[in-house]
Amino acid sequence: MLQEDRFTRIQSLLSAAGRLSTEHLIQDMQVSRETVRQDLLALESMGLVRRVHGGVAGVTQQEPPFVQRQAMRVAEKRAIAKAAVKRLQPGQMVFIDAGTTTAILAEELSLLSHLVVVTNSITVALKLAPSQPNGGHGKGRRVILLGGDTNPEIPSTYGEVTLNEIRRYRADLAMVSPVGISAQDGVTFANEHEASLATAMVAQSTAFCVLADDSKIGVRGRYAVAATPENQTLVTNASAPNAAALAALRAQGVQVVEV
Repeated sequence: MLQEDRFTRIQSLLSAAGRLSTEHLIQDMQVSRETVRQDLLALESMGLVRRVHGGVAGVTQQEPPFVQRQAMRVAEKRAIAKAAVKRLQPGQMVFIDAGTTTAILAEELSLLSHLVVVTNSITVALKLAPSQPNGGHGKGRRVILLGGDTNPEIPSTYGEVTLNEIRRYRADLAMVSPVGISAQDGVTFANEHEASLATAMVAQSTAFCVLADDSKIGVRGRYAVAATPENQTLVTNASAPNAAALAALRAQGVQVVEV
């Protein structure tokens, strides 16, 4: 595992647990004690973690800013997006939430036709909007941006207005990008509003597709999505340290697609 990937993994685990032991990190990432020590020293020097006796604790911020996350693990997110697009069929309606992975998904979706995309992500809507010249539906694709309050941290809408608009639709598929997914806690987010929107999208959809790179596998966010493993697909990049967590998800009935 590359150092950049280890940094991402440590921060993802901390965003869920708040505090981790050195032994936990050694086992999770399958690296030496010295490697973990050097990683924690580097992360602390950047102000991203706080070393404590026997391990490490998170700082106040639970998740890197949206702009920063846009530049992280781009290749992995691109591979996941390409695989996720293959699950769509012409004529379908799909919900897409706001996230850095779904923003990349939108770029791949721009190549498809005859879809109805319903999203709270301003980024997703803008990426797909150029295919609609003069207000028409380019390639037979329609994009609906949900109304609501605007989020100052992520270019998206949220709140009761957004939730009420979601309930107007019956989609074939909901595609979301959470902060974590595990057999024990299910699909989780760091933000309460994001979890509420994802829950509403899932409730109004026939099937549910989770887009999560390997840094999110086995991670627990603070807010859970109300959803069962039935009709749920996880699209992720394969990673040896995640084998046990992926096996546990499969045992629950989640279809896991590794890219």
